[in-house]
Amino acid sequence: MADTRLTVHSPAKINWNLRVLGKREDGFHDIESLVSAITLYDELTFTERPDSLIKLTCNNNNVPTDRSNLIYQAITLLAEKPGCHRGVTCHLEKRIPLGGGLGGGSSNAASTLLALNQLWSLNWPVERLMPLASKLGSDVPFFLHGGTAIISGRGEQIRPIHLPWKGWIVLVMPDFSVSTAEVYSQWRPVSEATIDQEAVKPSGTDGAVAWMEKTFNMLEEPAIKVCPQLGELVKKSSELAKRTVRVSGSGSTLFTAFDDKNEAQQFADHIGEKLNVRTCVVEPVKTSLVNEIRMAASNQVTIAE
Repeated sequence: MADTRLTVHSPAKINWNLRVLGKREDGFHDIESLVSAITLYDELTFTERPDSLIKLTCNNNNVPTDRSNLIYQAITLLAEKPGCHRGVTCHLEKRIPLGGGLGGGSSNAASTLLALNQLWSLNWPVERLMPLASKLGSDVPFFLHGGTAIISGRGEQIRPIHLPWKGWIVLVMPDFSVSTAEVYSQWRPVSEATIDQEAVKPSGTDGAVAWMEKTFNMLEEPAIKVCPQLGELVKKSSELAKRTVRVSGSGSTLFTAFDDKNEAQQFADHIGEKLNVRTCVVEPVKTSLVNEIRMAASNQVTIAE
């Protein structure tokens, strides 16, 4: 017999702006955030199995490969649907930092739903996958779309937008993580007067420095309370960058923007050496994850046994 293999790339994200509006009765928080998928990717390879088992492997021993992993949960949710009870092996090449506020696990889950939709020839529209994504986590619905969007509610309301700013992003990725649950536990309501509502909307006239000055993150202060060394990293990074450096999501990854790729790379190299921290130069993803996976599926490899 022959099995079919499909390899897809699962992007990270950054939160340009993040407002926390309040705690919900279900324990989650209502948010509003301008989010972009970025060109830092995990790689997932799915191979159909002749049985109904689910097997997950990973190059990083710190990543669980049991039912606690969102990839495993996504496969299980989809396999429970009528006509979808099939087995699959997934290998994850992990490149997005764990606990870094870049949404790697959520992206993996969304990529799994989209990849199996193709691999199993379900041909479901994204709207049919959205309820499954919402069950898996607050950031998962966004990744079904990718690109740039304003997300709201607990993350399930997605409004795709065009990001007028075009440039490069330097990620500063320390070797420590921050607990999202602990960060939210430290969040306290603030006066709406302190938040520039228009900052949620990007302007096509902004250069990188002006654009970064408009960004904000209402979880940044709570994240620094939970992890004081994060505050020191923000301070030192901002001094070296000579511009605003922002925490993405609940941390621990930091980011800032540049209009010129060479300038971005020089800063990344400099701060990496100066602060002994991992850095990466990326840009916003310009196409949707749906289209990326459709293209990958059209080039899928069939392996004879």
